[in-house]
Amino acid sequence: MLMGFKVKNFRSFDELQHFSMLAGKVRNNENHIIETNNKKVLKFSGLFGANGSGKSNLIIAISIIKGIFNGGIRTLINNQFYRGKNGDPNKDSYFEYEIEIDKKLYSYGFELNFSRNELVSEWLIDMTKPTEKIIFERDLKKKTIGSDIKEKNEYFNTCLKEMKNNNSDLFLLEMSRRLIMSKNNDIFFKDIINVFNFLANEMIIIRPASHKLLPLDYVDKKDKIIKYLNKMDININNIKADDYDINSIRSRMSDVDFANFINDFEMISKKAKINSCTLRIENDLYLVKKDENNKFEVKSLKFMHNNSEYSFGAYEESDGTIRVLELLDILLTDNKVYLIDELDSSLHPLLVEGLLKLFLESNNTNQLIITTHELKTLDFDLVRRDEIWFAEKSEEGSTRIFSLEEFKDVARFDRKIDKAYLEGRFGAIANIDTNYED
Repeated sequence: MLMGFKVKNFRSFDELQHFSMLAGKVRNNENHIIETNNKKVLKFSGLFGANGSGKSNLIIAISIIKGIFNGGIRTLINNQFYRGKNGDPNKDSYFEYEIEIDKKLYSYGFELNFSRNELVSEWLIDMTKPTEKIIFERDLKKKTIGSDIKEKNEYFNTCLKEMKNNNSDLFLLEMSRRLIMSKNNDIFFKDIINVFNFLANEMIIIRPASHKLLPLDYVDKKDKIIKYLNKMDININNIKADDYDINSIRSRMSDVDFANFINDFEMISKKAKINSCTLRIENDLYLVKKDENNKFEVKSLKFMHNNSEYSFGAYEESDGTIRVLELLDILLTDNKVYLIDELDSSLHPLLVEGLLKLFLESNNTNQLIITTHELKTLDFDLVRRDEIWFAEKSEEGSTRIFSLEEFKDVARFDRKIDKAYLEGRFGAIANIDTNYED
């Protein structure tokens, strides 16, 4: 589970910002809490704020590890340091993940210099006991490496020493890559593999895009999918798959997008140990598999409705229905963290509310972190006070994130939070000048 995240000097974030999933002292909706290792962790958090306030930048910051795992530090855009007032390209950027895995607490993080595309430092610390244990740490400026692990393991020590001066690769990724390739299952490396697997495979980022590959087989899981669709008053009663041609898929995508689709399919199918995914191209959905000869088998998804004997292509469904279909994975999996930018994109307010209710009342152990403008989620009957966060940008251009818990004396449970928010009681709203001037 994600316990928290810290970021500094990245995009609109100047000073250190700390986003936390730890529960406060709120007593309502206690079923939204997962208790682990004597800590109470929230299943859900929603981030609100004006357009351009920096909400999406939090999702991008958390997901930066995905870009590093996939392409390396050298491929990162080199102007992502804070560029507001007093921004400095020579300042280092800071990222830290606070994670719980198998009742163990970890801090994993790194510092980057974007203007030079270089790694500055990296660490993995076991925070489970009062006395922390450094699994590994390295400082590329001081040319130092270290570990509190007493047991000797030449495989680990050799890799750590080889990475002492490597400022373009993460040790966490390189050590995991070597272990996977060598099929080394030594218990010594459990902490490293668990943290890598969490960041690489258990953290799912969903952002608005025209091309998207989803690790879900809509035909195989159609009974559960239809059940949830019907709960949200979407009257689909069957999902079919008609034969399609991979070359037709290629014709709808640029060479770069098609190459990325192939790479993403290989990566997702390998990491999730599945052989089928669903591809979204604009408002069309395709089931993609690999047969026993390692060739792609593609089918176009069709939908049957209660009031018709005909099937309909995904492109004939509403934008809202397609959006719900691509979000249903949050109800069908377990032990994952979903970060969804603009949850309310193309969705009716009642659908947003319904989807959140289904998630929050489910028994799964997923976490859901969203950015949204939908005020129906600012309702204490639906969410807890400590689940509501705000993003606000200063006149200098820097983003501050803060929890509604800071306003616990103002944000009483009998108050209409959506109204108080629009009145500016908590900040994080747009200041719009409505005076007309010719």
